[in-house]
Amino acid sequence: MFFWQNNTTPLSLQFLQISSIILMVIGFYLPVLYFLSGSNPLNPEDNFLQWSFFIDFLNDSWNLSVIIFSIYQAILSAFLSIIFGFPGAWLLTYYNFPGKNWFQMLTYLPFILPSILVVLAMVLFFGHNGWINRGIMSLLGTDEPPFHLLYSLSGILIAHVFYNFPLAMKIIADQWENISLKYLQAAHSLGAGSTKCFFTITLPLLLPSIGSAFILIFLLCMNSFAIILVLGGGIRYTTIEVLIYQLARIEFDFSGAASLAFLQGGLSLFCMAILIRRRDGRVEQTNRLKCSLLKSLKDGSPKAWLSLFWIALVLIFALGPLTAIVLDSFRKFEYGQWIYTLEWYRKIFNIGENNQFLISLWNSIRIGIGSAILSSLCGLGLVSLILHSKGRKRSFLEILTLLPLALSTVVFGVAWFNFFQKHLIGVFPIIFVVIAMHALLTCPYWIRVVLPTLENVPKQWHIESRMLGKKPLDHGLQILWPWMRKTFLIAFFFSFSLSLGELNSILMIADDTVRTLPLEIFRAISGYRFSYASAIGVILLLLSVSTFFVVERSLGYFGTLK
Repeated sequence: MFFWQNNTTPLSLQFLQISSIILMVIGFYLPVLYFLSGSNPLNPEDNFLQWSFFIDFLNDSWNLSVIIFSIYQAILSAFLSIIFGFPGAWLLTYYNFPGKNWFQMLTYLPFILPSILVVLAMVLFFGHNGWINRGIMSLLGTDEPPFHLLYSLSGILIAHVFYNFPLAMKIIADQWENISLKYLQAAHSLGAGSTKCFFTITLPLLLPSIGSAFILIFLLCMNSFAIILVLGGGIRYTTIEVLIYQLARIEFDFSGAASLAFLQGGLSLFCMAILIRRRDGRVEQTNRLKCSLLKSLKDGSPKAWLSLFWIALVLIFALGPLTAIVLDSFRKFEYGQWIYTLEWYRKIFNIGENNQFLISLWNSIRIGIGSAILSSLCGLGLVSLILHSKGRKRSFLEILTLLPLALSTVVFGVAWFNFFQKHLIGVFPIIFVVIAMHALLTCPYWIRVVLPTLENVPKQWHIESRMLGKKPLDHGLQILWPWMRKTFLIAFFFSFSLSLGELNSILMIADDTVRTLPLEIFRAISGYRFSYASAIGVILLLLSVSTFFVVERSLGYFGTLK
């Protein structure tokens, strides 16, 4: 429990708990439910979402093809992410090598990047005029790009695998390291070879983690927006997310958008329910003796050489696109050739010439800090309620706080756009609405980081504090705060990082008065100003990476999100 039983909970905490529930209900559930049940502007007597309209909408061949393709690309993306991440999980389980911790952090970088940076990195590295094609063209002496990877299904899959394979690698490796060596030793003593042991013992024990990784990555790819919007290459590769955006913001077909939102929300909730009910089936863990990769390489082990090849491939795949952003930010096409210059950085920091970047930077930082503070306060109130509750009440509160993870940020942004336009325009500055939206989107992550640490607080501390006559507030400040402050700091920076890179929801609601770094990069990419976008991308990359290293070096937030 967080402080004491409910009857002695300080009034300040009770106020925070009530305020958090009100913010969650009014800020998240009210706009979404209002959007799904709102009246149609073309027919005010009808609601957006009607069963007959929903059936007719699903019977449309175009809408059905969009839904099928959304599921298809998400399944492929999840499958390929696991295939690419599986060797990494094996490597982390069986080998030690110099710089292993740094290698792990570098491979995690793609997952924490804002989606718009991933889009920019893909275009610069894998695009028609990207670094791969240019390198091969220079070797072959041709002017025709040999690979056409982007603006098709292949572009979507490459970006999704780049974004999600670290997650698959992490989830599977954590389970793999929990498998006791006694199972394998017993199998070997019965004459089973390494291959048979893998397929009859190791793989079945890994299936829960593989299933969890697949469902989680499937959910993330179903809700992917910026990657599909830019790299999809046209209407043929439209997904549910993109179609919701087109229907609500371009065609103003709120009935169609509501129908798709309802369908996607149902799919997401189904995936979340599977994840919540999942049991890892963990087995007894023993200290696994890991081999030295360098020694195995000297001994000529084929597995070690394959591991080295995989490490090189991952470093190219993970760092190559990010390096392309940095290099492109220093390039300018002038007099028929590319030259390296600092002009783009001079331009973005020159207030007299172009202050849009500085405005975007200032907005991103204050939105990030504001939403992280609000997310922390809201999360503190909700997590204290969860810890005070038991049984069905606790399950209900956990579902209440996790639902924002299941709903698409595009749907959330569209719902808030509709609600803001009808009720709040001219009442509240839109930047305060954006801060509240980001806080609600990051609050479930804040809770997921903090809750496990709070549950590990020794119960004896509460008993001893009572025996010493300490008040609940004194117990919280003098005992719990020293224990929890590192976790609170990690949760705060994680929330800040997520808000800093959020594009989907703000793209739905923001006007020219609220420009952020992701939004500025998106507009620059749309206008084919890639070097300008790269210069801004480097700043956003530095902010994201520095936040990641602060959190990772403090505790390792990937470990807290398991």
